[in-house]
Amino acid sequence: LRLALSLHDAEAARGVLGQVLASNSDIAYLGAVDGDGRLVAFISRGATERELSNHDLQQESSRSDDGTSRFTRRVSSGQDNGMGLPGEKAAALGTLLMGIRTDQVSAAVARQTFAMVASSGVVLVATFAAFFVILSRRLRRMVRFAEELAAGDLAAVLADDGEGEVGRLARALLELRDNTRAVVAEMRDAAVALETASEEVFDGATRQLEHSRAQAASAADTERTVDALRERFARAQSNAQAVLDVAASSATSSREGEESIAQAVRAVSDLGEQIDANTRTLQDLVERTRHVGRIIDAVRDLSAESKMLALNAAIVSSKSGTAGTGFTVIAHEVRALADRSQHSTAQVQEILAEIVRGIERATSVVEEGRRRAESGRAVAGHAGEAIRRLADAITRSSRAATEIASGTREQADGVNRISGAVQRIARSAEEGAAGIGRLEGASRSIREHSARMRALVERYRIAVLGAVALALLPATARADLILLTQRDVPQYAQVASAFQRAHPNVRTMEVESGAPAARDGDVVVAIGSKAFDLARTAPGTFTVVLAAVLNPEVSGHHAIGGVPMEARPADALAALKALAPSARRVLVLHPPGTPPVLAEAQAAAARHGLTLEARAMADLTGLDRR
Repeated sequence: LRLALSLHDAEAARGVLGQVLASNSDIAYLGAVDGDGRLVAFISRGATERELSNHDLQQESSRSDDGTSRFTRRVSSGQDNGMGLPGEKAAALGTLLMGIRTDQVSAAVARQTFAMVASSGVVLVATFAAFFVILSRRLRRMVRFAEELAAGDLAAVLADDGEGEVGRLARALLELRDNTRAVVAEMRDAAVALETASEEVFDGATRQLEHSRAQAASAADTERTVDALRERFARAQSNAQAVLDVAASSATSSREGEESIAQAVRAVSDLGEQIDANTRTLQDLVERTRHVGRIIDAVRDLSAESKMLALNAAIVSSKSGTAGTGFTVIAHEVRALADRSQHSTAQVQEILAEIVRGIERATSVVEEGRRRAESGRAVAGHAGEAIRRLADAITRSSRAATEIASGTREQADGVNRISGAVQRIARSAEEGAAGIGRLEGASRSIREHSARMRALVERYRIAVLGAVALALLPATARADLILLTQRDVPQYAQVASAFQRAHPNVRTMEVESGAPAARDGDVVVAIGSKAFDLARTAPGTFTVVLAAVLNPEVSGHHAIGGVPMEARPADALAALKALAPSARRVLVLHPPGTPPVLAEAQAAAARHGLTLEARAMADLTGLDRR
């Protein structure tokens, strides 16, 4: 086009413009104008040359009107004659004028845009559909996993290693499961421990309550017995006071009798001088002698009463046990004194009878009385001596009665103090029984709460070992205990940890480390089929013990091919026997409690010729010594 414009060759310019017009159907017209503004060539699709008047030839521009976009572009020579010097530029050869129908361009653009949008939409929909399918599958797995967690299945498995927000959600759910599993496991252990402790506390409180109630009843019986004893001592004290009063009266009577005898002695001494008044004196003497007889009767009655009181005192003291020993001795002495008093009064009565007879004879025969005056005086002297002895005995009896009364008062005071102490003991026993009753109620409440707590915890299913079987092969002399384990399987790791807790000195080796370096006589506990096969191929005559997890998770790789002990113990033991044909004994480890599967496992073991022993999971003590 530059060449055509520089030569003003209209045909050549029209040919170039025709090619451009043919190459683009959206162009409405093309025109070429030389540097002087003369039209060189014009070509169009139905447009006229008048369309060129809408262009500004003075400057390059582009504008749109009447549905046409008009473009004006200068055409310069291809060589810059100025060589880059100021004022020397390429010469302007002319101007290219072009009109494009915007409706056609818009339609084409719309078609292209629609095609691009359609293809992009298809790709986007396909991509979104694939993403949605993958995402929905992952979300469905997570929803199912979350529902299992919500249902209490903490053994649920979520296989999702993706990245992004969904991957973070999966890891968060797994972390939630692990944390919840750890908390529930600790709560389960705490619930079991709390339930066991509360059972022990409740049993102890129940026994202590029964003991306290029995002690309170015994204290009440003792209180009633002491009250009865106190009443008896009160009566004994009253009786002792009565004895004391009678003894005082007896002392007074004895003094009066002594004075009477003294008067009789003086009368007999004066008998020779007062012979004329003998009759009156004898009559007076008879009267006094009768009075003395009455006194003697009173003394005799007092002696009888003293003897009876001594007997009662002996009975009371025998009931008092060791505390009444001294009282028994005093009662015995009082009774002996009463016996002697009765004997003495009998003698005095005899003497008085003789005096009366003598006085009667003296009345009839004064002379006979004179002759016997001396004899009567002697007899009166003897009587006075007897009366004095009787007075002394009565005085001693009075002192003894005083001592008995004093001792009775002291014993009564002691019984009162004992009664007060027994009452305090009874009240303390009742208060203790009430307190232990409250303790029993509290322990019962704790036991009920722990049972509910354990029931709540049991709602969660934790991926712990329901049962682990150890096939024990015949053992020779034991030296070291070696643990060969596969840590990549969670169940095997749990068994290894439990075994290490029970045997802190065990030497632990991993399967990845190769065959165990064992000596003859050592015991190798192989946890898992890989460990068992590795131990069996190692040289030496050491004993190999196989541990197989009998309730593995579905996704695990286990020694018995995933046969659960809880569902089919017979199949589990058959698989275990196949792994260790030479085994003779099987040790089944289980969580706390007594799983119902153990009875079926016992029967299955017997069918396979195995001796089965069941232990709690944490009880592996003694395994290296058996």
